Amino acid sequence: MKRISLAFSAATMALALSACQTGPIRDSGPVEASRPTDAIQGQWFDTSGVAFSNFNNGVFESRANDTKEKIAEGSYRFVSATLIQINFRAFARQGAQSLVNCSLVNAGQQLNCTSSTNQQFSLTRRGGQTG
Repeated sequence: MKRISLAFSAATMALALSACQTGPIRDSGPVEASRPTDAIQGQWFDTSGVAFSNFNNGVFESRANDTKEKIAEGSYRFVSATLIQINFRAFARQGAQSLVNCSLVNAGQQLNCTSSTNQQFSLTRRGGQTG
């Protein structure tokens, strides 16, 4: 009987400890009201008609319009509510890393971008698509 009681106590203790470890985590830090990444999530098209780009939870990729071949991949992050920084490697340039800053304009329907080499281009949504 003592053995069953000891086993029951050990099981109860393990259950209590696991409940402590899996309980909700409370953080007293500032709470972000909304995530700006939703503002650009989805598919965007360059105004020259050469490629389209996908933005999805911090992941960026660009594909050729004609072949759908991936031409660049990387990541993006919001620097502010309207400024997005894209860090990617372009396959056509032997995987060279590039950094581009884009400004979200026209009610979230256009990204005006400038590369680290000062080249400028724009990406737009089609048909009023939103993230």
